[in-house]
Amino acid sequence: MFYRMRTYRAVQENLSDFHRFFHERLLPIQRRHGARLIGRWETEDHRVISIWEYDSRDEFRRIHRDVRDDPDTAVAREIRRTLGPLFVEKEDTFMVGVAE
Repeated sequence: MFYRMRTYRAVQENLSDFHRFFHERLLPIQRRHGARLIGRWETEDHRVISIWEYDSRDEFRRIHRDVRDDPDTAVAREIRRTLGPLFVEKEDTFMVGVAE
């Protein structure tokens, strides 16, 4: 299995907008193309962390491409422009499962 951990340093005042935008706009697109959200957390210092699971790095690349090219992604970008700053930093960490 292949995993992506995405960490955002969110803008505290806009956390509710950030979560709503994710759930209403981004998550449905990701799921439609096969991405599997393992979990999503908010830390006490306002970081938002999500972990996604894929069968392989190639599957991740395909899903990433399909999400990018989805017409709803363009709509989401336009809506995103109407919102205030949602985060100040974003980091992706890629991981592979290891045998126990």
